[in-house]
Amino acid sequence: MFKFLLILFLVGYLIFKIGGFLFRLFLGRTYKAAQERQYKQNNKGRTTKDGINIDHVPNQKGKRTGGNFKGGEYVDYEEL
Repeated sequence: MFKFLLILFLVGYLIFKIGGFLFRLFLGRTYKAAQERQYKQNNKGRTTKDGINIDHVPNQKGKRTGGNFKGGEYVDYEEL
């Protein structure tokens, strides 16, 4: 009975270790492939018809232009 339990324990331990190694190996490859896809996607950039690469175009949401400024409030003051 003791030999049976010992062999069962050793087989279970080996399956646990080999399974963990294979899982990390598979997960590592998948993670590396996902990183490469993300890197390629982020570093595509834009190319104009003249062959100029544009890496970054800033957002123009927060900028005020002369056309959309509606003016401020008039403050009347007296000089001392």
